[in-house]
Amino acid sequence: MVGVIDIGNSTYHCGIFEKKSLKAEKRTEETSDVKEFFRGVEQILCISVVPSKKKLIEEVLDSKMISFPVDLVQLDYKSKPGEDRLANGIGARGKIGLPAIVVDCGSTITIDSYSEPADPHCLVKFNGGAIMSGLNPYFYSVTNAGKLLPSTTHELLEKLGKNTEECIKLGAFGSLVGGIKEILNILDYKNKNLIFTGGDGNVFSKYFKAEYDSALTLKGGFIAYNKKP
Repeated sequence: MVGVIDIGNSTYHCGIFEKKSLKAEKRTEETSDVKEFFRGVEQILCISVVPSKKKLIEEVLDSKMISFPVDLVQLDYKSKPGEDRLANGIGARGKIGLPAIVVDCGSTITIDSYSEPADPHCLVKFNGGAIMSGLNPYFYSVTNAGKLLPSTTHELLEKLGKNTEECIKLGAFGSLVGGIKEILNILDYKNKNLIFTGGDGNVFSKYFKAEYDSALTLKGGFIAYNKKP
């Protein structure tokens, strides 16, 4: 068995693979849950965008932690992208093929483009993309912008708002779904394979009639584990 953990800004996304299959999956905010989930797993590949949380997990777990092999991804990018975005590209290659666009919907929404690499030592080429607010942070920012705005359930609405809560939900639909659509048009998504992932990916994928795979990042990590030097 091999473990893969995606350490995000708000949650830990954990998976256990046996042979080539994902046997178990869990999202949690608690380190104690992570420790229990990976009990008996000897090696865990770590995908992390939060160094302090990665260090905490390393201290909690007894398993051998393996860093994500970033060299498997060719970069056409001027800065260092998050390991989750790199893993998404590898996962997309295995799931839907290249060229591909992955929309990862969590605390932030990342929309990234991938293609075949020129470097034979790499699995995928990361071309860059966009980062925008996720569903929960969007609602939090709007309802805290004014003292008279009420808190509301984090749902999208596709019709004219007839009260303040409905107006907020329609605004969220326009901002988030509309924002994703505009960026996908910039990335020429109709001529590429499209897939959604992340904790809220199922909320948005239906508006684009696109496939959703909650474990795409973990699957990319597992492929990278098997291809690491």
